[in-house]
Amino acid sequence: MNRLILIKIFLGLWLVIGGSAKAVELNVTVGFSYFPPWQITSNETFAGGIDYQVLAALQNELAESHDLHLNFTYYYCPLKRCLMMMQNGQIDLKTGLLHRPERDGYIHFIAPAYQEYVNKAFYIRANAAYQIAEYEDLSNLTVGVSRASVNFPRFDRDPDLAKVEVSGTYKGLQMLVAGRFDAFIGTELVTDHVVRNRKLSSYIRKASYKYKKENPGFFGVSKASKLAHYLPQLSMAMRTIVENGLVDHAIEQYLSGS
Repeated sequence: MNRLILIKIFLGLWLVIGGSAKAVELNVTVGFSYFPPWQITSNETFAGGIDYQVLAALQNELAESHDLHLNFTYYYCPLKRCLMMMQNGQIDLKTGLLHRPERDGYIHFIAPAYQEYVNKAFYIRANAAYQIAEYEDLSNLTVGVSRASVNFPRFDRDPDLAKVEVSGTYKGLQMLVAGRFDAFIGTELVTDHVVRNRKLSSYIRKASYKYKKENPGFFGVSKASKLAHYLPQLSMAMRTIVENGLVDHAIEQYLSGS
């Protein structure tokens, strides 16, 4: 009897250890949108960007530390369509998501956030004689703003500032170069990317004053996906990536243009 009990115990241990050590392989569809420099696209293919680097690091960390091997297939879709596809499980994973209560019903947000803050920066003409070193320096300037953009409360609610709405970042920078206003406010990473890729660096410089805004960004998993069963492993892997500074290094690369 004792021998039979021992055999059962050893068999149980072997099953537990063997089962936990077994590698898992999953095919995962990743939704991506056009949002440089986080998600850079070319002919509706995922061509690079910060999110692309984080995805590759996540894939490697899951394989090395958790024996969870993800085979990625990328699917291009504007954000609204990506979210609809996550609801019905057509997309397993999406990068660059803000947490919204209405999304909790169909998305698991992988904690921690991989992006905590976003900087709002001011841009002026390269030959401008004035500086923007503090908020008060805006008082005598006309500032271009992207239509419907949310910047920061003091700026958005300031009734004394002269503001001109434009249709987007590139249009705003073009109008700045043309002298239509004195400064342009934009999301630093996105605006820097436009300045660099549109070869505007000779005409525009960034002012020293910036506003740092908390705006956490997450990777999200569809609750209809098999990948949702591996949230603990995903969270541990993401924490390792964030704490190792990979995301900060990728952001710095894009800010410096290297």
